[in-house]
Amino acid sequence: MVASFVVSSPVERRRAVHGVASPGLVLTWLAGYLLTLQLGIPLGELWVLGGLLASFVAQLALLQSAARDTVGSGVRLRAAIPLLLVLVLMVFRPTWSSLQR
Repeated sequence: MVASFVVSSPVERRRAVHGVASPGLVLTWLAGYLLTLQLGIPLGELWVLGGLLASFVAQLALLQSAARDTVGSGVRLRAAIPLLLVLVLMVFRPTWSSLQR
């Protein structure tokens, strides 16, 4: 994500998004899936689903930035905030049962 925002030309940004960020997201999702299998964590847990959804939203923001000639701070925030949410979800690991208290 950082590479897609620090490059100056739209061609380099598309290369960073489509060539690095997109395959990186797929590999991260695959590694997370394998980790949940190994640890016996259900894929339906709140923090797993939330992380999957938030990382997808961040990827959509990156794809939007690749389609533009210039990238403003709004697009950067639309990509960075969901990734910050993913980090928070992975650290605190809220579950559905924790919402029922």
